[in-house]
Amino acid sequence: AALQARGWRGMPPVRKRPAASSSASAGFAAAKRGRNSAAGKESEQAEADVQQALRVYPPLPDDCRGTAKSAVIGGSGVTVSGEERFSVQTPFGLVVNVSFMDEGRSVLFVNRHLCTHYDPATGEVRYAPPHEVNYKSMVWCLHACGVKRVVALSSTGSLRPMDIPVGSVVMPDDFYMVRPEPISFWPHPAMGTFHVDEEKGQLGRIHFAPAIKEDKAWVDLRGEVQRMVCPVLTGPAGDKLRLGKGQTRTSWPCTGHAEEDIEEHPCVYVNTVGPRFETRAEIRAYRDLGGAVVGMTCGYEWTLCSELLMPYALLSVVDNACNGLSTHPGGALQEYLDHKQNIGEVTGALVKALVAGLASNK
Repeated sequence: AALQARGWRGMPPVRKRPAASSSASAGFAAAKRGRNSAAGKESEQAEADVQQALRVYPPLPDDCRGTAKSAVIGGSGVTVSGEERFSVQTPFGLVVNVSFMDEGRSVLFVNRHLCTHYDPATGEVRYAPPHEVNYKSMVWCLHACGVKRVVALSSTGSLRPMDIPVGSVVMPDDFYMVRPEPISFWPHPAMGTFHVDEEKGQLGRIHFAPAIKEDKAWVDLRGEVQRMVCPVLTGPAGDKLRLGKGQTRTSWPCTGHAEEDIEEHPCVYVNTVGPRFETRAEIRAYRDLGGAVVGMTCGYEWTLCSELLMPYALLSVVDNACNGLSTHPGGALQEYLDHKQNIGEVTGALVKALVAGLASNK
């Protein structure tokens, strides 16, 4: 009554929406059938593409799963020729171009840019730039093959070319994600929260702190890798290498002992988004944050390997000074291109040393 006294006349009558005509209903149904048909064709085509890939890269034989205890992840400067290539199906996609690096099949190899994107048009695996790499399928593949530890090689730019010159190699002990987007195997049922519950079939956990000195398995792997590759410095490829500030012929590629470096001589890998190179302003910011080298891939791998309890050691080959810091007449990008041949020789020597060391230390 009070509302009516103020002039309120009640709710307007509800107008019923006219019923859809039979022709409109038929149109909606036809559109739905069309979408379902298109989705079905896409699914069929995707399955056909997978089957084609499996003919080129046959599935890894069951008797080979579990033989590999170590893995090497290579990048744009690392190639392995003359080996059998296999595929591994994962919950996150097909991984192809998987090979073993030793006769005992104890060291697995994948190239991060040439393992997750098969091109049915050419019948070959195609290059995947950093932002396209399917890191989850690649890392899950390694774990599914029985790998317990991972060593990665990366091409990087130096944020401190006076201390870390072009032609040097460092072993980062920490990383900084420029865009800290979540990358995780969660909510896969094999992932725990803070702990791994083996009774539930869990393989990893999602809440952890990476790159800490309390992680004994990771610290031990760093020490092993340092001892494996140090002889490269006095071999034929040593002529192509330059020592960074504080590095010696006995400490290389670290500054001191692999464990001591973590706190006393931190070497931070800055993971940018890519695929473009960084701007000069971005480089100034990364230097101010304490970064040492810049790459576009390894922070993702490091995170996922750690999630699955696989220690991850990184060797970063410095092939250019970052944008705005290079003294090369053609700038940072041309410097990278000019050093590709030298870098290829260095990474080849590193891979050879790693395979020998990892295969003998199963």
